Amino acid sequence: MIVLAISKGITVGIILFIVVLLVGISVFLRKDALEIFKPKPRLEIGNAQTIGTREKQDDSFASHVSPYATLAVVADGIGGFLNGNVASRITVDTFINEFKKGDVTGNITYYFQHAAKTANYEIRKKFEDIPCGTTLVSVIIIGNEMYWMSVGDSNIALFRDGRIIPVNRKQNVENWLEDQYFSGKIRREEAMDHPQSRRLMNYIGFDGFEGGEVSPRPVQLKKGDKVLLYSDGVEALNQIELENILARKAPAYELADDVIDAVNHKNLKSKDNSTIIVIGINKN
Repeated sequence: MIVLAISKGITVGIILFIVVLLVGISVFLRKDALEIFKPKPRLEIGNAQTIGTREKQDDSFASHVSPYATLAVVADGIGGFLNGNVASRITVDTFINEFKKGDVTGNITYYFQHAAKTANYEIRKKFEDIPCGTTLVSVIIIGNEMYWMSVGDSNIALFRDGRIIPVNRKQNVENWLEDQYFSGKIRREEAMDHPQSRRLMNYIGFDGFEGGEVSPRPVQLKKGDKVLLYSDGVEALNQIELENILARKAPAYELADDVIDAVNHKNLKSKDNSTIIVIGINKN
């Protein structure tokens, strides 16, 4: 009887040990599985920048995620002006602050134009007659739709199916001359090889500023898309080089870093400030 009792005790102990072990393994595997199958956030945001060979960084950028929309902004202070860095910072801060005041989704065009004109007013108030200004690109993403604003010559693009698709059009002399030519106002010779083709036709920070270009309709986003906002310094890379980087399967922050690393390693005597925001779309 004593032997039988001892035998039963050992058996019960073994069973309890096995049960505890199985429960422990189950919890571990469940936790591991949850980590593996944990859904990715709908949007991934990465950013990076470099000063290039310039003496100061004139680019500013920011993003903000709210319950109703996601905002991203890149501003490239005009390097020919002494306070371009301040102008770009004022503009980005203004866009973020105006966005945080409430749900802007009821009238996105009004938000964009109001924020841009407010930034312009703040810059002029601070510097008065001193020349100062900045370009701007900004997007708001709501669900599967992207709205955008552009002032100057920075870039908004969509990377889809291995290709970069430009979204905005630069507001510079080159494009203005092209429009003049196609409307029959000037000859082809006048539109080509203009010495000031890169000069801006619009920027935030001058007395005549009336607003920026706003998307006439939202861009429809798809799973796998990457939304790009970047200053013209990133154009040190050609389109193929940029597409090869963005085609890599990596988080948005790694892709942004890779783009700026590639700009830094480009063999150029002069490199502008370069800034990029990459927004990856993980779900429809």
